[in-house]
Amino acid sequence: MKPAFTPADLDKWLKDGRYLPECLRDFHDQKEVFKAIDEIIPVRPQDSIKRPSWIEAQCYVIDIFLWFMARRGYTLRKTRKKGVFRDLDADVTNQTAKRLTSFSAMLRGPSA
Repeated sequence: MKPAFTPADLDKWLKDGRYLPECLRDFHDQKEVFKAIDEIIPVRPQDSIKRPSWIEAQCYVIDIFLWFMARRGYTLRKTRKKGVFRDLDADVTNQTAKRLTSFSAMLRGPSA
């Protein structure tokens, strides 16, 4: 049986972000995930709440919600259920590529 976290161990675990899934431990990776979410999930006029920006969502989810839950012993992890799930890395990579292509076209300007 693993020994329990001491308060100092827990503080270090939280500070190091080790409660986060690997794909969310790096700040730049977090940005790409939250940008992809913002681009993939459409804004619907019938939604009853104002949708936060991807920056607000990233800050709240990572810095507040997941930290709060981890401090209480909960962590986010990939399901062990078998199924045909979307691939997070592929979705994020695809959205990043679309964004870069669009940005490159904008820099080149209109075609003559």
